[in-house]
Order: sequence, then structure tokens, then C-alpha cells
Amino acid sequence: MGTPLLIDVGCLCDAHTDATLEFMAKAIGEDPPDGDIWAPHPNPFVRRIVELFTERGLQRHAGLEAELRSWLAGDGHQPSLERPARPAGAMVRWSEAEIVLTRAYLRAIPASAWQISDWELLVDYLVQRYLPPGDLRAEAEWLATRSNMMGRVQAAMGDASDEMADTILATLPALGDGVTLSPVQLAAINFGRARCCESVAALTDSLRHRMRRLVVDHQEAIALGDRAAAAESLQSKLLDTFGTLNLDWRRIAVTEATENVNQGMVAATPAGAKLRRVEKYRGACAFCRSIDGRVFTVVDPAKPDKDGEASVWVGKNNIGRSASPRKRVAGTLVEREMKELWWPAAGAQHPNCRGRWVSVGGSSPDPEFAAWLEGLKSRGVHQ
Repeated sequence: MGTPLLIDVGCLCDAHTDATLEFMAKAIGEDPPDGDIWAPHPNPFVRRIVELFTERGLQRHAGLEAELRSWLAGDGHQPSLERPARPAGAMVRWSEAEIVLTRAYLRAIPASAWQISDWELLVDYLVQRYLPPGDLRAEAEWLATRSNMMGRVQAAMGDASDEMADTILATLPALGDGVTLSPVQLAAINFGRARCCESVAALTDSLRHRMRRLVVDHQEAIALGDRAAAAESLQSKLLDTFGTLNLDWRRIAVTEATENVNQGMVAATPAGAKLRRVEKYRGACAFCRSIDGRVFTVVDPAKPDKDGEASVWVGKNNIGRSASPRKRVAGTLVEREMKELWWPAAGAQHPNCRGRWVSVGGSSPDPEFAAWLEGLKSRGVHQ
């Protein structure tokens, strides 16, 4: 047990105090030091999805970093090239022709002649080449859709080996390809895709701003004459920037897979059935440990006066609720009411959450998927 740390918030207003308490309470649950963000996901139904999404993202990041290092070292210049007109470089979706033109423009200029605007254009070019918006949106939609549909499979099967889950993932039909979805199931998939796409887009925007600041600071240090310090600082900043990028990408993979497989399972479970929450993995936060083993009744999301402590429904989340047990009112810390606090959400409880649902009393009936899974077994695929 560590030594208590006392923080003086007396000089803060109520709103700033609440924001501080909320930030600290959420931080405790995200990426705890005894956890491992790179550990395999505990749910076999999305384990492969998480790894594939992570691997493809890290390959893109590695290519971007390698080319950025090359440009910063001055290796991109080709003196024989004729310099084309400078491209506009607006951060919209570039065509392949615009990417080729920008590369030709940058290669035709010696690094010593680059202006700040050229370095900024380089960042835009690298983001467009390695993290194009269309490709990233497709990746995000794939992660969200496949995870949600694997939640439906989990509801029908109950459990599966890694081999069986991988086989199902590989043969899972696409949306609209003979797969019947209820309005609630379709809504869960569409909202999941929108959230995942937004997370990926925000990550890319953040990276672009960090890279612009990095290259501008580096060129400033060189212009001031301290090349040795500039080179040392660059290596440290590149390591930090891309290390953070890889961690953030992995966090998206884990969080969105958890969110969507759980929402998919709840959506595929009939009203009145019961689900048990399982939060058994290294690094589970105090809130997640507190709901481990609790049983909830699935209810229709349209049902009025739902009991959040006893029921779960598609779309149940903690938006507008607080992770902090206390708030400040008129300068005094008071306990929050139950209606203000986090409750067990249907999907992930927080970023990097890896909890899951287990059917109580066996898998839930889903005739369509049951027939499809039986078809897999009849073709020689066994659990």
C-alpha cells in the first residue's frame, strides 16, 4: 500500500475540481501499470481481429517513420528531377496522381532549400501515403463490423477454441450477404462503425499535428546551428511520437473490439435472457473487478424506466455519468448520487477494457446463426 498523496484543490472552483477528480478517476482505469496492452485479448471471438488490426496499423506506422527519417536525413533529394509546380497540399483525400506529384516536387528540392511550408507539405504527403482516410475508414469499419458479428456468433455458440473462432471469422458473411439483422442489431453495427471511424480519424489528426511540430522544431534547431543537439533531440522525439502512436492504435483495437463484440452479443440475446459479466484479466481496474460475476437481464432498449443496476441493453453506456465518487458543491466535496455514477455498460467500460459477457444457462437461441454454424461443422470444421 503506497503513501497517500494529498492534493490541495482549495484554490479551484467547483467545475475545475470536478474535472480534476473525473480525470484522475478515469486515469486509474486506463492502462494500469500491472496490465499489458499487448497481451492477447481474453475473448477468443475477437482475439484474431485485434491482432490483425494492430499488425496492419503498425506496418503503416513503420513505413511512415522510415520514410520520414529518410527525408529528414536529406536522402529524398534527386537532383536530376525537374521541379514541378508546388501542390496545394490541402488535407483532403488525395488522388494517387496528387501523391506522385507531391513526391516529385519534394524530391526535386535539396533539403537545404526547403521552406517551412515544404516540411509541412512533407507531413501531409506522408500521412496521405501511409494513412489515407479511405483506407483507415475501411480498417475501422472492418474492425467494428466483424467484432459485432462475432458477438452474435458468441451468443449462439457460448464458447470456442482459437482455431474455431479463426475459422468462423474467415468465413463470416459480409453485411447484406444473406445475413438477416434486426433493426437493433443493425443500429448497433452502424453506431459502432461510426465510433471506431471517429477514433481512427482523431488519432491520424493528432499524429499529423505532432509530426508537423516535430519537423519544424528540428529545422529550427538546425537553423540555429546546433546540429548535434538537433539530431539527438530528433531521435528522442521520433521514438516518443511513434511509440505513442503504436500504443494508441493498439488501444483502439482493444477498446473497439471489446465494445462491439459485447454490443453484438447483447443485441443477439433475446429480452429476458441473462448475461454474466466477466472481467478476469491482468490489469482490470477496480470498477471492472467490482462488476465481475454480476448477472444482468437483457431488456429492450426502448423499455421505459430501465434498471441499470440489474439490466443491460444495446447501447447502454456511461456517457454523461461520472467515474468519480465525489463532486464539489459550493466548495464542499460531497458523495455523488447513484444516478450520476458509472454503471455496468453493455460494451467496454472504459478505454482498453477487455471484459466480456457470458450467457447464463447456455447459449442464446439464434436459429439463423445456429444453422450456419451447423453447416460449418458438417463441412468438417470442429470446435
